[in-house]
Amino acid sequence: MSNLGEEMPFMGIPTFCKFPHTRNLEGVDVAILGAPIDQGTTNRPGARYGPRAIREGSQIYGPFFLPDKGIYDIELGRYKLARTKIIDFGDVPAAPTLHELNLNLITLYIQEIISHKVFPITLGGDHSITFPIVRAFKDTKLEIVHFDTHLDFLDDIAGVRLSHANPFKRATELEQVAGITQIGIRGLLNPTIIADEAQKYGSKIITAERAIKEGTKWVMEQIPEAENIYVSIDIDALDPSVAPGTGTPEPGGFTYLQMREMLTALPKKGNIVGFDLVEVNPLYDPAGVTAQIAARLIIDFLAAIREK
Repeated sequence: MSNLGEEMPFMGIPTFCKFPHTRNLEGVDVAILGAPIDQGTTNRPGARYGPRAIREGSQIYGPFFLPDKGIYDIELGRYKLARTKIIDFGDVPAAPTLHELNLNLITLYIQEIISHKVFPITLGGDHSITFPIVRAFKDTKLEIVHFDTHLDFLDDIAGVRLSHANPFKRATELEQVAGITQIGIRGLLNPTIIADEAQKYGSKIITAERAIKEGTKWVMEQIPEAENIYVSIDIDALDPSVAPGTGTPEPGGFTYLQMREMLTALPKKGNIVGFDLVEVNPLYDPAGVTAQIAARLIIDFLAAIREK
């Protein structure tokens, strides 16, 4: 059978950027893992469809990746992601309603990826998936950098301790987590009970308004240099006029360019060991722009990490 036409964005199997789908990690640099789980959401469900939507949004870029060269960025005037072997590792199997089991499976999948010294990128899913990812780095001291509208530091909500309202409360209880910087925080959904928890831990909180006013250089100065950094990106850190497809939007967020500038500066602060991008909800993204922006940020950030 001929592959004629499969290079077109609307043809072929929609893996991330049309990278090969395989579970073989030998010789691989980067593995994209989907976590189609939203049982941790407390507002609008639908983030379980996020990994599929982000992959679909990435299709437009796939045909422009050239063997050994990567993809050409006209703004940079050069190729990026050259000689980087990237695979789509598929999804973590998700059992409906068995949230804790699903989170445990995420930990196992990330452990498998990093045991092969492969860089993991996880597509959410709601933000509860970040805790089991960080848990997988049990032998690595980590600084966390978290981009979000919300602090996600509530100890529990209605008695639930594993939801998208508390991944960083749970993560900072782990011995391997040395500290956390939270960037883009804003709005009316961060009451004192949550802010107090974050501040009691010692979280460095940077509001969206302050980050926009002071600029990327200032934001980077607030982030401590660290041997190893894990990064978590909630798409609602972006303004809903830019990225409407999310479960709990809040006005006053970043533009794509502001977010890109911060992410691409971040590798200068230390060794990035992995990252996730969560809370893309295609049920509220009729034009697919949120999913495409998510895919583009993943490409941009990964390129900056690889070029460090």
